[in-house]
Amino acid sequence: MAAKKFLFGLKVDRQLDGDKMNREFLDKVIAEGGEGAAIASCMQCGTCSGGCTNIDRMDMSPRTLVLMVQRGEWEKVIKSNSLWLCTSCYTCTSRCPRGVRPSDVIEAVKAIAIRQGIENDSTKFNQIFVELVQKRGILFEPELMQKYGGLQAMLEQAELGIKLALKGKISPFPAKVKDPKKFSEALEKAGKK
Repeated sequence: MAAKKFLFGLKVDRQLDGDKMNREFLDKVIAEGGEGAAIASCMQCGTCSGGCTNIDRMDMSPRTLVLMVQRGEWEKVIKSNSLWLCTSCYTCTSRCPRGVRPSDVIEAVKAIAIRQGIENDSTKFNQIFVELVQKRGILFEPELMQKYGGLQAMLEQAELGIKLALKGKISPFPAKVKDPKKFSEALEKAGKK
């Protein structure tokens, strides 16, 4: 007998009680920071995707991404551009009726992917961003642009940069964190986790 289709193209026989879930991958995501994400509670209602501000650019909705994580379909998840397009606005998380935290799931999967050596433009940007914040305690956008896109990118964005600087939106000089020692201690503490 062919499996019947249900709303959102899901098969009726899919159960949310764990029999279709791949616990190994799910446990990795939970250990990476998704412990409060309530992944197993997802009932695939689609509310998270309905509120997503970048859904039109993503190849996999937050709902589908959570489903793929539940099923342990690592290859599909890791190839998805959705990981790198999530802006962590937490709209999906705030709207979930079951307390699932898709934003946390996405962040946990990104961390696993980066640690496993996934490389693309987004991971390159992410790594440069983190290095610069660790270096100075605060982001200096012109330096980020130079390290990510080189001199060409800086020249292409020079007009916008000047307008933003004149309006006081960015500084042409790097800012400093108020208490560098406290910031270093916080970084060290986070690194131990």
